[in-house]
Amino acid sequence: MKKLILSLGLLLSAAALADDSKAVTFEGKITGVVCASCKAHITAALTQKLPDVVSVDVKPGEDAESQKIIIITRDESLTKDKAVDALGAYAKNYQILSLAKK
Repeated sequence: MKKLILSLGLLLSAAALADDSKAVTFEGKITGVVCASCKAHITAALTQKLPDVVSVDVKPGEDAESQKIIIITRDESLTKDKAVDALGAYAKNYQILSLAKK
């Protein structure tokens, strides 16, 4: 029984890893992110409205005006417009300036 459970666990792990290999990374610039709550709002909006999004990260940008946004998703057709639409009301506070597949 233990071997069966172990085998099942390994199969599920392998399936999860295989699924992550299909993920695509998009990078861009975003403005208005000034704190951890801002990052949490963006992450929640994008992951809830775009079901294929695996993760969202916001890091300091190259200039003081904007930050770098990194979205990992299984949707290769993600666009800046789709991401802006997913922000909903938050799009007033956070402006995605660019977004491109890496």
